[in-house]
Amino acid sequence: MTILAAVDGEQKPDRVVTIGEDLANAYDDQLVVVNVLNQKEFEERDDVHQAGYTVEDGQKDAESVARSVVKATTDRPGHVETRGLVGEVVDELLGETERLDASYLVIGGRKRTAVGKALFGSTTQSVLLSADVPVVAVMDEK
Repeated sequence: MTILAAVDGEQKPDRVVTIGEDLANAYDDQLVVVNVLNQKEFEERDDVHQAGYTVEDGQKDAESVARSVVKATTDRPGHVETRGLVGEVVDELLGETERLDASYLVIGGRKRTAVGKALFGSTTQSVLLSADVPVVAVMDEK
């Protein structure tokens, strides 16, 4: 089976990878770390590039972020597969979870006020409510 860990665009050590690695080791599963370039950012990059910014370009950039996070987080980056996706974040994460037949999905989250959640929604909340596999939410330590 597979443990899927989703990282955001910050190229720094991430507890999501650490927790994903712990789960993968405990269950003797493969760890796949994914970063999703959201549709809005993809379209902004496409507007900037005169020669065109393809989905493949976006996937390579997103995978590069995932690779950087893995290298910054674990001392065994060779044992972790990375992937980059482009699209709506929740849809892409849930789709990848299904494609990989993942046994767990590990995601990050931020503590927010009730008003903040009501006004802006939450990717973490949407994933928690929609996923067909157990989701491990790793909250910021702030």
